This record gives sequence, structure tokens and C-alpha cells, in this order.
Amino acid sequence: MFYQLFTVIPLSLFLGLTLGYDPTCSNNVVTYWGQNSWGGGHLDQPNNWEKPLASYCQDSTFDVINISFLTNFNLTGLPVLNHAFHCETVYNGTNTLHCPDIGADIKTCQANGKKVVLSLGGGNIYTYGLGSSADGQAFADTVWNMFLGGSHKFRPYDDAVLDGVDLDIESGEHTGYVAFINQLRTYFQGASKQYIISAAPQCVFPDANLGSTLSGAWIDNDYVQFYNNPCNLANIGNQWNFDYSSWDKLTKGNPNPNSKMYVGLPAGSGAAGNGYLDLATVKADLAQLYSSYPSTFGGIMLWDASWYSNNMAYVQELSSWVKSNMKCGSTNPLPSYSSSISSSAYATSSAPTYSLPTPY
Repeated sequence: MFYQLFTVIPLSLFLGLTLGYDPTCSNNVVTYWGQNSWGGGHLDQPNNWEKPLASYCQDSTFDVINISFLTNFNLTGLPVLNHAFHCETVYNGTNTLHCPDIGADIKTCQANGKKVVLSLGGGNIYTYGLGSSADGQAFADTVWNMFLGGSHKFRPYDDAVLDGVDLDIESGEHTGYVAFINQLRTYFQGASKQYIISAAPQCVFPDANLGSTLSGAWIDNDYVQFYNNPCNLANIGNQWNFDYSSWDKLTKGNPNPNSKMYVGLPAGSGAAGNGYLDLATVKADLAQLYSSYPSTFGGIMLWDASWYSNNMAYVQELSSWVKSNMKCGSTNPLPSYSSSISSSAYATSSAPTYSLPTPY
């Protein structure tokens, strides 16, 4: 299989660029912040734990940062957040965090052209779910008022207004997420800013928790986790495991005609159970996917920011390469070649799944 070598922008020039998220482009780079997954495995090295949010908004490496996670929806009260060690203060009489420093960092990141999005859910240690349309609508009201453009007595990030919501739903009841998104979109109409609605399904198709949501609700970005499962990117040539075509078709069939799909990858060798690849291999694989599916290719997602801090050269080079070689619009600048990507559906009945590394 032949791949053309691409010219890479020197890193020193790349860091000086003032780029930002563009939903029409194929070179956006997304990460998750707030779980310090590297620190969870390196408790004796606190100096290398995940840095404050604003630290990841000082250059052009990332375009979107998802704050993780809102872990307990607590539908009869106030939702509960988990940001590892970053914020531990709660509003008096509640379990809801009050994080003014994170709020200030959100504003800094937004001023630097980044989109900062609230991610709901997380790995299997958390308890959450939306079991009905009524639950979804009511929870959307809460999220709008506490995190987005509404108002509430207990806003975790004070007056910082996040740029949307992300669904990293890996457990719990899930019949109410379509209604949740539909209700949020009623608020988005006429809003002074453009909001993002994204999801992070596992690569096994269809996703057990988000399948009906991804087909029935408006989704801007799908950050498909091509790791922690046999369908990880390392198996791109295995027709029995790797099924990118089905995700592409799902994205094209979304109610949002401009919906995009992202290749989710680990940002370090220990960031996931599998799926981490050397730079030469991951570049070749991404070039193949972009060449085959340019109209839906939105960029890459990297789990997570803490691993970026401890694997910086790798992440910066990969981000620079994506921004240099994946373009805007559906025009495909890459050479065509024979592809080994299979369109066979992945058999979910026998597929083991694994949660993300336990957050610290």
C-alpha cells in the first residue's frame, strides 16, 4: 500500500498560527481535560499531573477542549461534576462544584479562539442516565441554565458560558438523549453564539448507549473512540474488526447535513488499553481514512490533555500534520490509492468493551 509523504510545517511556525475551530474543516483537533488520567497512574509525580485548563490554550495544538465530566445528572437536584484534583470546592449545602478558576480559564481559552465544551458521562464508575423524554427535556433546562446561556444560582463556572455539550455516554438509561438535544436546540435558536453538540461513541458499531441518539438527534461532531476495543485503529486492515464505513454512513444520515466524524485516538501509550500507534503509522492510517471519506472527516480527538503534557512532541507533531494535510470542505487533496478498509459491520454481540482509564 502506497502513501505519499507530506511536507510538514515546522513546529516553530505552527505554534505561531492563530487557528481555531471551523466546523467546515477536516483538520480540527479535539481533546478532553479534567480527568488527569496520566496522574491516576503516576500518583508519585504530581509535578507532571494535568495542568490548569488555560495551559492547553496557549498555542494551536487544540481547537476544541471538552471539560470532563458531569458524572451524576441527579435529576431531582443539582448535577455533580468530577474534575479530578482541579476543583474540590462545592456550593454550601450542595454537592455541586464551584470552580471560579476554571471559569476564568474557560474565558481565556475562548479569547484565544478555542471552543470549550462540557462533556457528560464518562467511564463506568459513574452513575447517570436519561430514561425518558421528560427527563431529557428537564435536564436540558438545567444544563442550559447552569453551564450555557441561561442563568442559575449555582453556576459551577460563574458567568463563563461554555460552547456546547458533549455526550460520552458509556452506561445508564439512554432513551432521553434525543429529547435532551432537541430541547437544547430550542435554546440555541436565536442565541448570540454558535453551540456545539458532540458525542463520543466507542468504535463498536452500533454504539450500545448512543446508537439511537446518533441517528435521531442533531449531532455536529462524532468523536468515535478507535481505541479500547478490537475495532481500534491498529486493526484498520482487518475487515472483521475495523468498520469505518458504517460510521461514515451514520454521519451522512444524521439530521445535521454537515455532521462530521472524528478519529478518536489515545494521546499516549498508556492513555488507553489499545489503539496507540507510532507517528508514521497513525499518519498513514489517517491519510487513508481522509482520502476515502473526505466529506465527513472532521479531524482527530485525543484522550486526554494530561497525556499531552507528558507526550508533547508526539501530540504536537500529529496535530501539526493534521492541520497541514487535512483541508476545509469536501475536496480531497490526497492521492488516491487502493484502500483496505472494510465495509463489513462489526459483530457487537461478541465484542468486549473496556472503559477509559479510571480517572484520578
